Formats: sequence, structure tokens, C-alpha cells
Amino acid sequence: MAKKKTDTLKGTVVQLQSEDLGETILNSLDQARIEACQKNLDETKERISKKVYAVKFEAQEDLNRFIDFINNKAQWKEKEALGIIEINKVLEKAQREGIQQNALYLQALPLEASYYFLGKITGSGLEEAKKYIAMLKPFDVALSSVKADALEIQNLEKELAAAQQGIEIS
Repeated sequence: MAKKKTDTLKGTVVQLQSEDLGETILNSLDQARIEACQKNLDETKERISKKVYAVKFEAQEDLNRFIDFINNKAQWKEKEALGIIEINKVLEKAQREGIQQNALYLQALPLEASYYFLGKITGSGLEEAKKYIAMLKPFDVALSSVKADALEIQNLEKELAAAQQGIEIS
């Protein structure tokens, strides 16, 4: 309940008790909008969590070079070893099922981890540089899709936060 106080120097001051303020704010929020935003966010996260991204190599030798890199040459330290192990599991599964048209289908985490380890490569000379780029390029293409999906989730999270605060975003 609001209480009025009158001060002859400053005029009328209205004091709200905290439960009044909380109720006022909650009553002004659009619960249907909040629920719709939450549902949309949850469904999008679920869909994206199951999504696989195609990493298509131009030549079989580029794919083989990547597999050899992960199995034998990728540099890691400490807990990064877990990333190599997980990527290797995905590659072994793909090889058992048969790799078609030089394409791997990876979920976001192994894709990003693969790109991370590829980013640690050092080399020398033009031939090594060409081989490296041929191995890296397919990951760049797939990562653009991962980034777009991450941006979609980020925008939905902003929309939900705005709904929960009772504000509109453009």
C-alpha cells in the first residue's frame, strides 16, 4: 500500500512498499510474450544441439591429411587432450559408417575444436602452406554456419531478457 507524506519544502512524496512495486512490475509484464520467447529459445537450442555441419574437402588426400593430423600431429597441452580424443571418436565413427564425397558431418563442438587445433599448426614453405589451406578451408565454410546459429540463439536470449524486463527491442 502506498503512503503519502507531505513536506512543506519539497512537496508530496509517494513511498511504495517493496511488495507493491514488485506486484506493479509483474502485472505490467506480458506473460504470454515471455512464455513464447522462452519456448522459441528452447526449441531453437534443441534443434541446433542436434544439428550437424558439413565439412567438405575438395580431395580425398585433404581429408586423409586432416585425419592423420588429428591422430598423429595435433599439438595439445593439458586438458586439450580431451578435445583430440573426442574428435578422434567422431572421425572413427565416420570412417566406420563410410565417408561419402569427402565430407565429414560434425556437430558444433567437434567442428570448433578441430578448427582450434588446426589453428595451432606451424609450417614452412609454399607446398606446406597450400596443403594446410586445403585442409583448413572446409572448416571456415562450416564455421560460418555455426556462428550464424550462435547469433540466432544470442538474439533469442536478448529477446527473452527484454520480454522479462518489459521492454521492446528493435
